[in-house]
Amino acid sequence: LSFTSSGVPGGNDTQISIRGLTSVFGGTGPLWVIDGVQTTNPAGLNPNDIESIQVLKDAASAGIYGTEAARGVIIVTTKQARSGTGGFTLNSLVTYNTIRERFNVLSGQEWLDVRYIAQGKTPVTAGNFVYEPETELPTFLDDNNNLRLSNTDWVDVIMRNSVSTTTDLGYSFANDTWKVYVGAGYASDNGIMEYTNYERGNLRLNASVNLFKNRLTIGENLTVSKFSEVKANATEDALLQNPLIPLYGEDGTWGGPVGAGLQDKWNPLAILYINRNNAEKSLRSFGNVYADVNIVKGLAFSSKINFDINQFKFDEQTESFNQNGSILGNRILLDDQEFSRFARRRNDAQTYIWTNLLAFKRDFGPHTIDAFIGHETFDRNQENNFHRIQVPLGTAVDFENIESYDIIADNAILDAYGIGADSRRMSQFAKVSYDFADKYYIASSIRRDGSSRFGKNNRYAIFPTVSLGWTLSNENFLAGNKNVDDLKLRFSWGGNGNADILEYAQYSIFNNAVENSNYDLAGDGEGPIDNGVSANQVGNPDLKWEQSFQSNIGLDLSLFNYQVKFVVDLYEKNTSDLLLQIIQPSVLGEAGKTLFFNAGDMTNRGVDLALGLHPAPVNDFSYGIDVTFSAYRNEVTQLNNADNFILEGVSYTGVGHPIGSYYGFIADGIFRTPEEVAVHAEQTGKGLGNIRYRDLNGDGVINQDDRTIIGNPHPDFIYGINFSLGYKRWSFNVFFDGRQGNEMYNAQRELLDFPYFGFNHGRNTLDAWAPDNANSLIPALSTSDVNDQRRPSTYFVEDGSFFRLKNVNLTYSLSPQALDKIGFESASIFIQAENLLNITSFTGFDYEVPGLSRTGIGIAGLGTYPHTKAFSFGLNLNF
Repeated sequence: LSFTSSGVPGGNDTQISIRGLTSVFGGTGPLWVIDGVQTTNPAGLNPNDIESIQVLKDAASAGIYGTEAARGVIIVTTKQARSGTGGFTLNSLVTYNTIRERFNVLSGQEWLDVRYIAQGKTPVTAGNFVYEPETELPTFLDDNNNLRLSNTDWVDVIMRNSVSTTTDLGYSFANDTWKVYVGAGYASDNGIMEYTNYERGNLRLNASVNLFKNRLTIGENLTVSKFSEVKANATEDALLQNPLIPLYGEDGTWGGPVGAGLQDKWNPLAILYINRNNAEKSLRSFGNVYADVNIVKGLAFSSKINFDINQFKFDEQTESFNQNGSILGNRILLDDQEFSRFARRRNDAQTYIWTNLLAFKRDFGPHTIDAFIGHETFDRNQENNFHRIQVPLGTAVDFENIESYDIIADNAILDAYGIGADSRRMSQFAKVSYDFADKYYIASSIRRDGSSRFGKNNRYAIFPTVSLGWTLSNENFLAGNKNVDDLKLRFSWGGNGNADILEYAQYSIFNNAVENSNYDLAGDGEGPIDNGVSANQVGNPDLKWEQSFQSNIGLDLSLFNYQVKFVVDLYEKNTSDLLLQIIQPSVLGEAGKTLFFNAGDMTNRGVDLALGLHPAPVNDFSYGIDVTFSAYRNEVTQLNNADNFILEGVSYTGVGHPIGSYYGFIADGIFRTPEEVAVHAEQTGKGLGNIRYRDLNGDGVINQDDRTIIGNPHPDFIYGINFSLGYKRWSFNVFFDGRQGNEMYNAQRELLDFPYFGFNHGRNTLDAWAPDNANSLIPALSTSDVNDQRRPSTYFVEDGSFFRLKNVNLTYSLSPQALDKIGFESASIFIQAENLLNITSFTGFDYEVPGLSRTGIGIAGLGTYPHTKAFSFGLNLNF
């Protein structure tokens, strides 16, 4: 189980993968089952509402969920009232956040020094010509003709320390008939980047009633979540903006480039400011209503209707701003008139899942039979509406009535559409298991799924599973062993399906168009040619399910009165008929049009280990150690497109290699002597201090034929270590985690290592190659890239391994005597810290980058939202 967070306030962009990537197009995240509600998006779930979490990794346990379970399943059960209990709970947390890693860029004087060396000149002094011949910097000279250095640290300008809070209040009541749990929560996070924020409010109601002497149980689980987030990101702008530029001009307007060779970028803080009202808002309600009927002893019927209703709202309200006397941002100049453009986006989605289950369970002496059959329907309806308008600059826009703007003078609707993407699924499933004397276990299930996302010839797929278990600790030959508490061998095999593609992928889709069409379907039309239709998607009626079949062998071992626990699983997962979307080539007459097809096969092989040591407490002192370890190897075994590989940017997916490998040239160091330059293969731009590329095919020329696999983003292994200590009322927990052996592509260096532009640069350029610094690993400074040194190569591939102190927690729980005095059932206070220590050799500003797909694994760009280091104080009360 691997977590990759993005640092965005609220954490909604966190990505999770179970046992690696298994799809080249479909999503990488697991299926979440929250109180029976199936979703791939847990956004809006309040962590404090969670009672328990179960992760299903093998196909046999996840197989009953069929489609979307190929990437694993996370089952979440929220808090329920328990019989004989009642009362209130209050949980509160206050967190102080600061940036976790900083990327050190050049100061103003350092940038000038680097720039002048790159031009073969001496560092700047007052009155010097700079950048290019005959170009001066009068704006940066004061009244005495001395250089004026604003020396702006743009990363510091846009970053801040922030405070986030979480408060949750719950009430539960239960007796033999009723069980009710009510919860409310509020969370806010200002974000460590200026003008960003996140707010979430939650309401939860879980209730059930037993009727007719427990023959009938009727209940519901309901969560209502409303959240708003502003997540504008100016990290790239802050890293690249030139430090010579002041935050504000002398006239009080936003500071920005004024020519003279400085790169034309907007003020990073101004970018965040004009986007401060661009909030993405969602109102989500999900849950279920259910009825359980005990028909006769051992036979029960259950019917459950799950629902997930989400309303998304985004009003694009980007403003304009004054930078050095120029109006920038949301400003368009047409025929000497100034306009602004705004947009309204609405997305309404409703998902309903109706599940009916007939279950049988009986014991016959040492024999236990557990079986069920079920039927499930899945119905998702979506409606997307979008309007973009153009209005005179300064107009106050009524977003709720934006569609009326085409009838108001001087206004225009530039773009408008409404799309409803619906999908249906019908499933039948069954499972039977047999257990003999708690020693031997066998189970088998089968599920048949039909999805509207596929054509009628391949609409249905069948996913069988089988599992075997042998509890050796219950055998006679181990019955008297006092050291072995539990010893079990497990085997499972089974299949899961993936239908995670766009709706209507089996159909060819055409849009109304004035241009790009030769078919006169609507009369005379307007524009350069007649009205008609234009192809948008090429249909594939033979598209079929992506299927994964997984084998798993496991061992569970507990020793010494359960003080030592060990679990190991070995697995092989074979995925076939990979779903892939490609862009059609122009030679087919369908340039730019997308096509889905089944692309090939992939294999994941791996091991999961877990070791726990929890000795019995001694004199009020206890301790425990838990270690987890996972490793897998990914390989694409077949790819059915024309080239047998897919290359997008630096990401390569091809037969015999892991998905999302890096592809490019091998950088063989730097030319350090004239002799090295003279004897090297023909390489345009080769010269002292430039990168030397390997002539891989030996033809004496460096060209595209010398590219190869240059990196693997998949780790050799990931691990976690948790230490716990307890003494009387105190508990102390430390959690470490890490990733080892994965390579990362540091795309940040493509701009920061080379002074080809007026951007700022990384501090490693101060150690660039020069005749008197011939052992440097940084290429010589130059303002021209004659050697094409920003091409994909091993120069940008780095070790992405890290070791991290993820969490430290110290908790004190009040004694029973203290609780009696204040009338509480339990109370505890705690302090904790996250991301205190990070050890890595990666040179980018953040080793944890989002992107779990074949086109983005481990690629560290400049636009990554920074992660935080957090310090928290909290309390938990029950009364």
